[in-house]
Amino acid sequence: MASIAWLIPGLIAGSGGHRTILQHADALNKHGHRCVIYIGGVGKQAEATAAIKQLFGYDFEHAYFGWDHIQPVDMVFATIWHSAAIVSALPFPCKKGYFVQDYEAMFSAMGDIYLLAENSYRYDLTPITIGRWLKHVLETQFDTPAHNIDFGADTTIYRPLPDIKK
Repeated sequence: MASIAWLIPGLIAGSGGHRTILQHADALNKHGHRCVIYIGGVGKQAEATAAIKQLFGYDFEHAYFGWDHIQPVDMVFATIWHSAAIVSALPFPCKKGYFVQDYEAMFSAMGDIYLLAENSYRYDLTPITIGRWLKHVLETQFDTPAHNIDFGADTTIYRPLPDIKK
């Protein structure tokens, strides 16, 4: 089976984006692949696995802080716009993917960050989008062939809470 690295942003408790990434990596682990999680930022290496487990309930044997020492694997996924350049420039041979959940340029006002985020779709990565709209945008606006997977929600996690008033 394949070894797959995921470059994810720093952990945020309750983040749906993190949960989606980790859910897909966990599914690959359960199907025999070896997923390695690289968390953006710094932290004690011994605590990376525990942090993922505590915040999201997923148990990864291989989790590390930082994106500066990515070890050779069969495939590497960028998961946020500023990880795309890092994945594109990796010095070892591997398949290079981009797990795209949002049109991240729109998170910023027009300016340097907007343009850098938008340009992340122009790297030599194979995008896999959540939903069909992003696939369409990448293919029509950036001439970047993409794949998509449908939205999904775990209704044991994402559900109305009876004690919450609207």
